[in-house]
Amino acid sequence: MPAQKPQWFFQPRSHSNGARTSDDDIAPGLTSLPAGLLQRHGARVLDPEKAAAVHDLPSPRSTVYRARTLLVSGGLVQDAPKVGAINEVLAEVGMMLIPSRPEAPPRVHDAELARKLAQLPRVATLVPARDNPIPAVVNAWVAVQALRAAVMQPGREKLAGSALDQTDIEQIALEHVLVGSAIDGSPAGHSGGGLTANPNSSSGVTGPGSTDSYVYSGGDTRSPVALLLDPPHRRPATECQDDYGRRPVVAVLDTGVRAHPWLDVERESGRYNLNPANNGDGFMSVDLGIQKAILDEGKKAEDKGDKPRQLIRNPWDTPITADPLVGELDSDSGHCTFISGIVRQIAPDARVLAIRIMHSDGAVYEGDLLCALRHLVIRIAQAEAGHPEQMVDVISLSLGYFDETRHDATFTSGLWDVIELLLGQGVIVVAAAGNYSTSRRFYPAAFATNTPPGGLPLISVGALNPNGSKALFSDGGHWITAWASGAAVVSTLPVDVNASRSPELRLRAYPDNPMPPGISLPASRESLDPDDYSGAFAVWSGTSFSAPLLAARITRALMEGARHNGLKLTPCGPQDTLNRALSALKSMNWPG
Repeated sequence: MPAQKPQWFFQPRSHSNGARTSDDDIAPGLTSLPAGLLQRHGARVLDPEKAAAVHDLPSPRSTVYRARTLLVSGGLVQDAPKVGAINEVLAEVGMMLIPSRPEAPPRVHDAELARKLAQLPRVATLVPARDNPIPAVVNAWVAVQALRAAVMQPGREKLAGSALDQTDIEQIALEHVLVGSAIDGSPAGHSGGGLTANPNSSSGVTGPGSTDSYVYSGGDTRSPVALLLDPPHRRPATECQDDYGRRPVVAVLDTGVRAHPWLDVERESGRYNLNPANNGDGFMSVDLGIQKAILDEGKKAEDKGDKPRQLIRNPWDTPITADPLVGELDSDSGHCTFISGIVRQIAPDARVLAIRIMHSDGAVYEGDLLCALRHLVIRIAQAEAGHPEQMVDVISLSLGYFDETRHDATFTSGLWDVIELLLGQGVIVVAAAGNYSTSRRFYPAAFATNTPPGGLPLISVGALNPNGSKALFSDGGHWITAWASGAAVVSTLPVDVNASRSPELRLRAYPDNPMPPGISLPASRESLDPDDYSGAFAVWSGTSFSAPLLAARITRALMEGARHNGLKLTPCGPQDTLNRALSALKSMNWPG
């Protein structure tokens, strides 16, 4: 019998075979999103041919950003003289910046950690300048370029007096719109997911596309399936405490979950809740405090003029469609439920902490992601201070964006700053590599190259086909550090998802084959309903699913280390946590 194909492996770090290792792929990555999605989220696609430019600064590449917001470091945004100088510059292009109100100091005992948290970027809102007689277009890219020109071009540095310098401007960045890393079946539309068969597309490639073979009925890469397995056995909390010290926790920052029996989430009277019969020891958990923080920050930005802005109001994956008059299932509905089911299959004794930051159309505001990660740092600091129930061991991120220039990714990204804090706390971060068939860096996955020797890594994950080959849709590049199954994966989909599509055929049942008494299912014969997931399972593709698969494998390695090597998951001090994480990776042959 032939050996089973590998489900995952770490990328060897040697490039001695002479292969090209540049990540300057000319493929543009994400160049388009539906106009309705951009309008819904107040976003723009940066077109390098039309973008505002500054002499001697690099030409930008395509990215997606929110038009009425910027990310500004916590220290700069609370410095009134500097904010005044910023607005003096922005007045020339008809805009002004309204910073967020200072928030309460983070609840951590480590003064240095508190200082670093306070410096992380916050969302600041752009509005038309006061007393400006000329109508202005509010555009965050124009604002960023105006500020850069003010401190870099000869003679203009006096415009802002002596209050601003280049270091200050490097603390101001676009708020990117990240997208989920599942293939949505529309490579020329929403996701831009790689090469397409459309000769009018940006790739210019004809013939079979990188996603064609992964598409099912109706152009969707999801499809209902029947799974004939019992739920993976999950041991009682008492046994897990004896063996591991506590259950390990995988944080999934995504769409939130919906009802599914494997995940202990129920829907009753139109509302979702964790199954109370588990007495708080169910497979899923949520953090209402973090969700409130995300909502509060969103409301502050909205109140200051960030409109349109879609607020994340609760931890549940709703709605299933952004267009109820049409009723088509949104591209990422069920995304977190599917990911959580992957973890349940591989590490059933663990727990998933679902934090909702992704909308059902796959859009993620970078400010919401930063807020969630910042509050995870605070939560883990509380675990270190004697509250192990607050601990998070692994973070799975199935989302990303393309930077507009390498400079922006290097110097203005608060996203790497907060991830670095998490790695320093001993938390392993795993990120999807993206589905654009390019080696152009996709963040946060591409931050994997920032890992110092001997340090805890951020792990970037590309997708494998079921036969173990690398999936055609997956991004590639020397910044990818691992590969895992991500094509045609079977996992959980919410049982209450049934969108507007119907079976292509529906016929009367043969009269001699009635349904048994007491069964309420229709008696008719019909073809497959492509978006009825009441059967609770689906097949789906994307690096979105490679990342949690590897995250779950790492979690299982942590449990095995606790059982066999005495590396219990308590206490939760940073050195203990770091030692456990490095030991788990070493047991998996991590090459770093």
